[in-house]
Amino acid sequence: MKKTLIALALTTLPVAAMAEVILYGQMKAGYETSSTKTSGESRGPYQNGIADYGSRIGFKGSDDLGNGLKAIWQVESAIHLGNNDGKADGWANRDSFIGLQGDFGTVRAGRISNAMKANMDAVDPWEYNNQVLGLGKFTRTGARYVGIAYNSPEFAGFKLSALYSPRDNVNGGDRNAEYDHGIGSGDKYSVGVNYQNAGYFAKYGFDYLKNSAVKVDGLKKDMKDGQVHRIEGGYDANNLFVGVGYQYTKNTSSYFRGLNNLSIVDPATKEKVDVGDHHLTMDNQGQEAALTVGYYFGNIFPKISYVHGWDVKINGTKEKNTKYDQVVLGADYAFSKSTTANVQAGWLREGNGESNGKDKTTAFGVGLKHTF
Repeated sequence: MKKTLIALALTTLPVAAMAEVILYGQMKAGYETSSTKTSGESRGPYQNGIADYGSRIGFKGSDDLGNGLKAIWQVESAIHLGNNDGKADGWANRDSFIGLQGDFGTVRAGRISNAMKANMDAVDPWEYNNQVLGLGKFTRTGARYVGIAYNSPEFAGFKLSALYSPRDNVNGGDRNAEYDHGIGSGDKYSVGVNYQNAGYFAKYGFDYLKNSAVKVDGLKKDMKDGQVHRIEGGYDANNLFVGVGYQYTKNTSSYFRGLNNLSIVDPATKEKVDVGDHHLTMDNQGQEAALTVGYYFGNIFPKISYVHGWDVKINGTKEKNTKYDQVVLGADYAFSKSTTANVQAGWLREGNGESNGKDKTTAFGVGLKHTF
């Protein structure tokens, strides 16, 4: 990735000191259209428009402290080229931190991606806003937490990462609200292990979410902790790309929309229970698998993905008609190392629960990406 260097002169110091600041980012957007048909109903209207694919801008730098030790920092923010779509506004709403780097590895504090979001997107090589045009359902567990993180140096192809988000960073400093609702603290933990050698790669990400779910009987005595396990592996060399992934989620966000649309309320106040980023869901479990295959023909990279989610369990019982199947087919064309065009079509069939039929969505998108 080409990066721009900006020299900042600190002229207020007795002796002018120079620090390099790297400006970097991505501008990417396109046109998307989609339509959904529900069982027993006529096809819904087509929705279309300009969509942002995750454009962003960032600044980062470092200060050599001697003896192999550096102070590092980064500020990164989203840019909305289309509608906001409920995404976070404000400065430093993406990975932004300060830390130290040395032979021991890297320690950072700030807003940091968990193991799934940081480097487990190989199986989802698509640019999109509408999740039907990419693996957004599968990769939904990628998140950013405010906390402290450690990344190890490489050992024989292995790299380790760990992230901890303390209770009061999750609840926005409102511990009293957690206490009043009887939901306990919402600390979050994330661990990742990556391996790469001769084009082969394997990745494992794990999140542990304190008090993330509750059974419908009540709040105080039925709190449940959440877990996310994701495994990815494959081969990326000699023009061939093959990526496979498996994900198990428990007591956290689900690919079944009927579950995510349910509100958890305090039985005493009848109010929805959400405290800062401490969101509750119902006791649930789900399993998904994904496969992506692509091949480089010069500047053209055609690829195809298939994803399957099995019927979910809610409160320990498997719910019928809650699975999903998805296919995405398309290609990228590289004009240069910095500019790429994409075109793709997606098909998603997902159950709405027993006796509620299925939704079948078709989508098409074309876009352009430039990195700097």
